[in-house]
Amino acid sequence: MSEEQETPQENKPIDLSKGQQSEPAPFQPLGNGPVTPPPFQQPPPFGQFGGGGFGQQNLPNATAALVLGIIAIPACCFYGIFGLVFGVIAWILGAGDMKKYQLNPGLYTESSYKNAKAGKICGMIATILSALFIVIFILIIAGAITNPQMFDNFIKGMK
Repeated sequence: MSEEQETPQENKPIDLSKGQQSEPAPFQPLGNGPVTPPPFQQPPPFGQFGGGGFGQQNLPNATAALVLGIIAIPACCFYGIFGLVFGVIAWILGAGDMKKYQLNPGLYTESSYKNAKAGKICGMIATILSALFIVIFILIIAGAITNPQMFDNFIKGMK
């Protein structure tokens, strides 16, 4: 036996000066065994990774729109400013996510769409209530400035 036949696993340089043309061996990874495709994998359990069907994800701002919309309604009581700010933000975030869902409903979960819709509605309600509160507050201040005697009588009547 020749030296090349005794140790076939070793990587030795080929001497091209011998004049023998040998065919290259087919590629086989060393030490990894045969290459096989990965086994069949089950989809994740229901409710995991997005809460919906396989491959669906939550809308990015649905939860934020809902939280801001809920916070905006009682925030209307603070002179309408905080309710107006939170309500407008919730309205915009909810409307944007609703458009994303309508463009590709298979990509997002229905529950996140409902959260975005509820956030938008709460934001609309809070914005309207805040705007009304601000208008009433401005009218009261304007009335007190233009007719202070009537305002003093109104305050005395409340006591």
